[in-house]
Amino acid sequence: MIAASSIFYLGEIGLNDYSYALSAGNGTVDAAASLVPDIIAVIHSAVTAVIAAGARTVVVAGMIPIGCEPRMLALFPLGGAGDYYDPASGCIKKFNDLAELHNRKLQQMLRRAHPGAAIVRYADLYGPVAAAVASPSKYGFGRSPLAACCGSGGGPYNFNANFTGFCGTPGSTVCADGPSASISWDGIHYTEATNRLFARAILLTRP
Repeated sequence: MIAASSIFYLGEIGLNDYSYALSAGNGTVDAAASLVPDIIAVIHSAVTAVIAAGARTVVVAGMIPIGCEPRMLALFPLGGAGDYYDPASGCIKKFNDLAELHNRKLQQMLRRAHPGAAIVRYADLYGPVAAAVASPSKYGFGRSPLAACCGSGGGPYNFNANFTGFCGTPGSTVCADGPSASISWDGIHYTEATNRLFARAILLTRP
């Protein structure tokens, strides 16, 4: 009865896998992209398991824009000419292309894999972040949407690629405007303000 009357929320699955693969490949996306089918299969298995346990409403989060993470931007500065950075956002385009591939495959799986009594909804996390990065003032954020609020090193990302001065360690500082004006808290995790943006987007999405 509890399962049937509850909403099960599955957060983004696969981010660490993609991040590790990108790091191991020195920023190339081939190895990371090869993981997409396996990660989608794991998500399918998780959704199937909660439905089997009695869930009737399941919300599955998509992948965030990986190329907009301060950590990834600091770890992989300009790696080539041309369209390495998205001119509208300043994010790493090929990393975001990987996230969009994941999201397309995830939505395809969710549409065909779970007919019947259970309601399975896709939660778009990519769109709200991409929109906020491109137009931060529109969403109440400051002028440095790609910078970590808590971190060190300053610059456009305020994230030390050597992980020294990471948030909470000696030498780290918190942005003057506070986390409510920032998208990223520590370069890896989002602020409460961004999570509020996610929640509103999910709750206002029609089934």
